Amino acid sequence: MNDFDRLIDEIEQDAVAEGPAAVAELRALDARFRLAAELLAARTSAHMSQKELAARSGVQQAEISKIERGEVIPKISTMDRLLAPLGRRLAVIEDHEPAVA
Repeated sequence: MNDFDRLIDEIEQDAVAEGPAAVAELRALDARFRLAAELLAARTSAHMSQKELAARSGVQQAEISKIERGEVIPKISTMDRLLAPLGRRLAVIEDHEPAVA
C-alpha cells in the first residue's frame, strides 16, 4: 500500500467515524472527481484541446475547464454534448470497488 492509498483509507475511516452525512458527502465528491477524470481522459486520448471540444460541443471552454477540475457537477445533457464529439456516451456500470461503509 502506497502513501496515497493510506491517505484514502484514512479519509474513508474518518468519514465513517463522523457518520452517515460525512460518508454521503465523501461519495458525492468521489463521483464528481471520477466524472472529471473520465472526461479529461477521454478528451486527451482523442488528442483534443478544451478549445476544440468547446467548438465541437457548444459548451464553453471555461465550463469544460471547471468540469475537468471537479469544480462543478455538469447536467447530464451537458455531459452528453461533451462526450458525443469524443465518441463516448454516459452509461451506468456495475461498481466493483468496495463502498465506503
